[in-house]
Amino acid sequence: MRILHLIDSLDSNECARQLQLLCAGGNASLKVCCVGSDTPLAQSLRNAGIPVHTLQWTRWIDPSVVWNLRRILHDVRPDVVHVWRLPALRLLALAAHEWLPRVVLSGPTPDLAWWDRWLVRQVRCVDFAPAVMHSEAAPIGPGNREARTIVCASPLERAFGVRNAIWAFDIVHYLFPESQLQIAGAGSQGPNLRSLLHGLQNDAVHFVGDPPDLTPILQSADVVWIPSVGNCGGQVALEAMALGRAVIASDVPCLRDLIDDGVTGFLVPPADVVALGRRTRSLFADAALRERLGNAARQSVRQRFPLANAVERWREVYRLAAA
Repeated sequence: MRILHLIDSLDSNECARQLQLLCAGGNASLKVCCVGSDTPLAQSLRNAGIPVHTLQWTRWIDPSVVWNLRRILHDVRPDVVHVWRLPALRLLALAAHEWLPRVVLSGPTPDLAWWDRWLVRQVRCVDFAPAVMHSEAAPIGPGNREARTIVCASPLERAFGVRNAIWAFDIVHYLFPESQLQIAGAGSQGPNLRSLLHGLQNDAVHFVGDPPDLTPILQSADVVWIPSVGNCGGQVALEAMALGRAVIASDVPCLRDLIDDGVTGFLVPPADVVALGRRTRSLFADAALRERLGNAARQSVRQRFPLANAVERWREVYRLAAA
């Protein structure tokens, strides 16, 4: 079965990471088309043997993007077009609306305008199934060494709460001067977050860019923060838990479904920087607690979210869409 994945951007967003997992776990004839520019993740997919087209849409009106998408559809002739997020669906409807009956749409669809509601009704909408790649070689927990490294890996957008992470770390750094915060991701809030950090004059916070593979940076963490203020952040939480890391996450629906508070991680109220700092202090002070949470998290993810199950569910969705 020929599958074309159409996504608006291949950056640090959750849909892009889920797409990467599907490409790694599936054996269908897969091709990827990205509406935006080339990224390290796009190159990583190419290195894995997945053909990736980038439409390089940078202007508000660009007829060449519409034409190039039509050409790709004509050349690939997919049985199913898996569209990730509404911006990509809008472009597909503009370029080749006749393909809508073969579309599977996944990704968030909040507060739709009337034209988006009409558009969504024309396609098959599916919430993507949480899944993660398991690595037997991944270390489990940081042991008894003095732990002081926090990682916050997410798009630099308001819903992901990175600003709150910087404020919370200001508290943590006062209590543990040797601690450091590494922020991995890219997004529209990047300049504002760097301005905030400049005002705080905290040289223990490091922006490490938007790597195509988060595994090395998550493995370097003693504690992973998921400080979302919106219903997002689940994919990074799963990846951190699969690596046996102690996770502190906001108590929002998608993260509440993944984390058993006090057993496989900690949940704190969204935007509560004091609660985030307190939970971090307890983990920094107790290596055994960090290791216990990390091991329980890894075991939970292994049992509940194997990649093979998610791939099989998607194959069934594709078969129904292509029928």
